[in-house]
Amino acid sequence: MKNKQKKLAVAMTVLLISTGLYTGKTALATQGSTAESTSISSSNAETTQSSVKNLQINAVALGNALTQEQKDFTLKELGIKGETPQYTTTGKDLMSFIPDGGFTPEWAVYSSVRMETQKKGAGISVDIATPKNITKITEAQYQNAALTAGITDAKLTVASAVPIDGSGALAGVYKIVEESGGIINRDRVGVAQDEMDVLSKITEENKDKKGYSDEALNAAQEQAKKELAAKTADGKNLTQADIQKTVESALQSQGIKDVMSTDQVKELTTLMSDMKDKNIFQDFVNQLDLSKTKEQIQEKSKGLWENIKGFFSGLWDSITGK
Repeated sequence: MKNKQKKLAVAMTVLLISTGLYTGKTALATQGSTAESTSISSSNAETTQSSVKNLQINAVALGNALTQEQKDFTLKELGIKGETPQYTTTGKDLMSFIPDGGFTPEWAVYSSVRMETQKKGAGISVDIATPKNITKITEAQYQNAALTAGITDAKLTVASAVPIDGSGALAGVYKIVEESGGIINRDRVGVAQDEMDVLSKITEENKDKKGYSDEALNAAQEQAKKELAAKTADGKNLTQADIQKTVESALQSQGIKDVMSTDQVKELTTLMSDMKDKNIFQDFVNQLDLSKTKEQIQEKSKGLWENIKGFFSGLWDSITGK
């Protein structure tokens, strides 16, 4: 019986890690929703957490510079009807969540966002409701950044009343999470912002080149992350050469390798190396030193978050007998 309870506790922890709700350093976690604290290390995967309640969010973060007329326009574009929690994104929030963006406390924020959590396994979907007014960040880039930051299973709707790059909306997502009782891992948010900056820069540089598309770049980026996560789960110690080879392979499979410059491939490789250094690929592997779990990961994990979540969901069902 004790052995089964131990397996249940470990499975719950693994499930939290796989969905981004717990990563050891905490990518996104609820506050005040556990009866006891959780302690996880590479040598000890025991947990005394007795209950976990996932965050359920349907909220809006509006830019602080909006006039009342612009707020009304933005809320309409975000699909808000009736009462919905509303927060305000300020220059201080930009400085907090995007520390290298050159923002100041007085920064005027216009781009706004609505975040709605979805059922487990739904993934991240993004809708830019005012595409003409979000001038830099694409839907795919918002999605990649949110996933890298540790946010899963959510619908993001972005809107702005004036033409703007869209950084305020991403900071708004993070603000909504924290205002709703979650904790955002600043290391992962920093990598997510770097990722968005790099992808945006590459898209701008290649926008007029034949055969290039932002969608293909972001698809290659997600593919590379999936493959590197799978290799990490297999126990491989990724080298710079491994990462570059994976990046080049992903670009080739999306048909844009020949469009990319050497410097652009290097930028993507450096970005992926930073993700490795921040444990984004190996959070769940490092936090659980369980040989059987690792064996099952090696056998069944073939992708990033969706495949990992699907596997651990099946593991939970098998342990509970459901």
